[in-house]
Amino acid sequence: MSNFALQGGVGILGFISPMDTEDTYAVIDPLYGIDGLRNVDTITDLNDVTEERRRPGMIVGVSGGTIYYKLKNLPSWNYTLADWDQVNFSNTAFVDKEIPSGSTDGVNVTFILSSIPIPGSEHLYLNGLLQDEGVTEDYTIINNIITYNEAPDPNMKLRCSYRTT
Repeated sequence: MSNFALQGGVGILGFISPMDTEDTYAVIDPLYGIDGLRNVDTITDLNDVTEERRRPGMIVGVSGGTIYYKLKNLPSWNYTLADWDQVNFSNTAFVDKEIPSGSTDGVNVTFILSSIPIPGSEHLYLNGLLQDEGVTEDYTIINNIITYNEAPDPNMKLRCSYRTT
């Protein structure tokens, strides 16, 4: 017989299946048997996920996984589409090391990105150092316009990586 303790694993000898053949929802939390990523056919099927299988933040695909929904963190659910936020995975792009337009001349404080970043996704670097976003920090960003609180020194290299839709 194999010694599974040496590998830190669990020995399983035999077929593994759910104990309840009526349970159709995938599980990633074996302790409680809830949550998971599951594809269902219709919105009605989405709303049929039972309370004991729901956890805020769980993601369910509808129509063969062409549309995804994330369960909201609500005090109670009403089992309608209002319980869910649509999640869009397919229409995001990653922009890496873009050089924003605007001169680093010691005077200019405004720089423009070619696209509007998803809020909070931008990482702005000045001469390779990550900058902090905020009114009392290094810069602020509104849409695709970066405004520095103090003008960067002349000839400094400004780069921004971000996600966009």
